[in-house]
Amino acid sequence: MFLVSGPDLVVETCRSGVIGTFPALNQRTSEGYSEWLSEIKHRLSGHADAAPFGINLIVHRSNPRVEADLAITVEHKVPLVITSLGAVAELVKAVHSYGGLVFHDVINLRHAEKAAEAGVDGVIAVAAGAGGHAGTISPFALVAEIRRFFDKTIILSGAISNGAQIAAARAMGADLAYLGTRFIATRESMAAA
Repeated sequence: MFLVSGPDLVVETCRSGVIGTFPALNQRTSEGYSEWLSEIKHRLSGHADAAPFGINLIVHRSNPRVEADLAITVEHKVPLVITSLGAVAELVKAVHSYGGLVFHDVINLRHAEKAAEAGVDGVIAVAAGAGGHAGTISPFALVAEIRRFFDKTIILSGAISNGAQIAAARAMGADLAYLGTRFIATRESMAAA
């Protein structure tokens, strides 16, 4: 979550068995981003049962840090990389080079097809109701459309905040659910009180 998730939220979600992620751009410099990755890895190092962590990379050309942040991501061997605003095969290969996984945000079938062509390990179907995103398609339609051609991991995002909604996402054909807004009000969030 842009300007909301950082090391505290990532570490505590991972310690609780839930994959925690943050946008690389939440740390205002590439140097700071590298420091956050070191901190997260250090804080999780004594927790063998912790879930893996991940980062979100905006890969669009409007992000002047994408190349530097990708190099840092590879150096730190971040387990999970979420990309948005462009499916880039070279980035996928770079993350795969050390055994990392890449999931790509998509809001429609065309974007999902491009992500599949780039070799991603999964897609995040950003459906209507996803906070801070442009998804406009019903999750029922979006997951079904993607599942017709994509047999890898599908994660559903959009207005999911409890167990019943996670179960509904699974019933629709998604493998996992992606929650964000639910965590804004946590003590570990970087959002102002």
